[in-house]
Amino acid sequence: MGTETARSVHGRVDRPILYRWGAWCARRAWRVIAVWALVIVGAGLLVPKFTDSLTGSSLKVDGSDSARVETLLTEKFASPVSEDAVVVFDSTRHTADAPAYRAAVGAAVAALRDQEGVLDIADPYAADDPTLFSEDRRTLLVPVGLGGGERDRQDTVPRIQDTLDDVAADREGVDVMLTGSSALNAAVVEQQDKDLARAESIGLPIALLVLLAAFGTLVAACLPLLLGVVALVTSFGALGAVSGVVSFDVFSQAVVTMLGLALGIDYCLFAVTRMREELAARKGDVPAAVGATMATAGKAVLFSGCTVIISVAGLLVVRAPVFRTMALGVMIAVAAMLAVATTLLPAVLGLLGPRIDKLAVPGMKRSVRTTDVSRSGWARWTKVVMRRPVLVGGLTGVVLLLAILPAAQLKLGFDVGASAVSDAPAGRGYELVADKFVPGAATPLQIVLDKPAGALDDADLAALEQLTERLRDNDDVAEVQSVTDVLRQQTGGVDVAGLRTLMEAAKQDGEGLGRLIATDGRTTALAVLPREAADSDASVDLVHWIRDTAVPDTVGERDGTSAFVGGLSAQTVDISEEVSRATPLVLALVLGLSFILLLLAFRSLLLPLSAIVMNLVSVGAAFGLLTLVFQEGHGASLLDFTSGGFIQAYLPLLTFVILFGLSMDYEVFLISRMKEEWGHSRDNTRAVTEGVAHTAKVITAAATIMMVIFAAFMITKVVEVKQMGFALAVAVLVDATLIRVVLVPALMRLLGSSNWWLPGWLDRVLPRVELTEGSAPPPDDAPARDEAAGRLREEPAARG
Repeated sequence: MGTETARSVHGRVDRPILYRWGAWCARRAWRVIAVWALVIVGAGLLVPKFTDSLTGSSLKVDGSDSARVETLLTEKFASPVSEDAVVVFDSTRHTADAPAYRAAVGAAVAALRDQEGVLDIADPYAADDPTLFSEDRRTLLVPVGLGGGERDRQDTVPRIQDTLDDVAADREGVDVMLTGSSALNAAVVEQQDKDLARAESIGLPIALLVLLAAFGTLVAACLPLLLGVVALVTSFGALGAVSGVVSFDVFSQAVVTMLGLALGIDYCLFAVTRMREELAARKGDVPAAVGATMATAGKAVLFSGCTVIISVAGLLVVRAPVFRTMALGVMIAVAAMLAVATTLLPAVLGLLGPRIDKLAVPGMKRSVRTTDVSRSGWARWTKVVMRRPVLVGGLTGVVLLLAILPAAQLKLGFDVGASAVSDAPAGRGYELVADKFVPGAATPLQIVLDKPAGALDDADLAALEQLTERLRDNDDVAEVQSVTDVLRQQTGGVDVAGLRTLMEAAKQDGEGLGRLIATDGRTTALAVLPREAADSDASVDLVHWIRDTAVPDTVGERDGTSAFVGGLSAQTVDISEEVSRATPLVLALVLGLSFILLLLAFRSLLLPLSAIVMNLVSVGAAFGLLTLVFQEGHGASLLDFTSGGFIQAYLPLLTFVILFGLSMDYEVFLISRMKEEWGHSRDNTRAVTEGVAHTAKVITAAATIMMVIFAAFMITKVVEVKQMGFALAVAVLVDATLIRVVLVPALMRLLGSSNWWLPGWLDRVLPRVELTEGSAPPPDDAPARDEAAGRLREEPAARG
């Protein structure tokens, strides 16, 4: 509601810009809606461009060893193959020696030789390699070299699988599956599309029921839901517009969908709630009610959205594309939501006016003319908390501390996603490789030795052979492929003369060493097949051993020769180390910028500090429970997942910045309402009690909607989406209950009027950023509100 009316020197009411903007949109509703109709159509046309451009999650870290390996393999080696995939043949009816089995393999190899994107494939029977046959000879592997970039390969693998399906259909009893990084990524994208549709079909109807319970009328309940969907479509359209220059991964789609629906609905919910109050208080003056709504709830929404954007922007300092593209996606999505909330929403509110309360649900319509907040249940609860702040706050703190403690054991790792697509050919093939062969065969490590100053010499090749043998002696290594082996087999020794002879012969027949030695003779690569899967602790430990022990003991940094370790397991190590490096910087940026924003908004030193502490507590509780459930496996059967003993490597930092922004959402709405009441009375108890009483109901409804939407994504099979949905739902639950209606009132009671203290010199230099309506004319019921709230003036004695 408005504070004392401000007037210009001419005696005219000097209303704030958002008030004037809201009233303008209300008076010109059809024009604004017409513009938005064009925007929605354009966004809708761009949505397929976004969804079609999605790739699998990448763990690449700029400047890392694994990134250097990718670059060297792409730029310096003659072979155009950019990924080694595997075609898996399996039969319960035949062995690999049966004519039907051999015919299926021959047909598949022949068909794939002509397949676009397939650059290298060989007949396994002609190769006579026993490692390609399982022990029971019912499963057979055919290595396939794929060309092109990541997106090209992801588009290629479905066509390859279609070809293999045709082969299998003509020869009963033999299953044929393509697996590997791109095949798994393509399967995850397809699976997530199904999961998101299912999650939306569950979350949106439940959100509508919550809105009906909050408003009691169908029109008011449907409006936030409708505009939330519009915000999501607009977000996807905006992302589609930039997808030609920015590559988004499949996890971005899930995060944007979760946040788009949750924040879009919540922002509109806060505005609709305030609009109904303003309509009742202003006797149906629609433009004034919309203007007052935008000057209060609209300003808080704008501030909250900017806080989310700034929090997520902290991820831009992480040297990993998965973080930067995720940050960009969320920032664009939140900006689109703010555009809807500050333009389309006031126009629709102006068009509806009092009709926003039409189509009341029998027995559910809620009155908005309750002026005596001192008699509400939330007011009575707040007074109980404030009478015994130490006792109530202390007990709540103990509960939260117990929830936070497991986070100390949080461990990072990476799940390749095979379990999420176990029903797809790529997932079945991956599991067969893991069960019947060396699990690391589908995701080998690469070690690249590079000597930019000149060609490899005899000493380099001797060191390379030492490294090869050292790797073979490790029990976690199943196989090593090295140019030194080819040299010893073909020439009887390992020296530069033999290497030159071999390279020359390879040039003439077009075969041979393209995958092992660069054309300039300065770079060589080893392929290392771990015995365990790429996402296992053993493979991660193997990477550390190679980098810290095997390479220094053999190759070292001698004569300008450098060794780099790449592959999926190496990427897991690199991104975990990058997250550890970047976390302090991201925390400092997010916390520092959040403090400055809240300082400007609340003009208080203690309120921003307490808000940051409260947000850290809710985030910590979410991480603790996330560790307890997904890392330790408690409740795994209930949530339908198998714990890998870790949390996805990029999830905690991403979740932190999102949760911090979301937590600020409720903090801004709650404290801004308290600040309004503080501006009326300068009474801390009245400000806290009325602030909670006025906002608790709508915050509860908003939090319930967020929890429903986030929890709906826990039904997905993709582990990181499931983990993210769980963490967000838990954090919102903790934040909207234990934090906002228990710890915040208790702490503010203990701090008293110090909550609102700001040094005079700082007050003079800080720019004015008010989240209250300020200069709009006060509604007609202001005297009644003051009389009712007067009963709250006497501050209760604090007892512990």
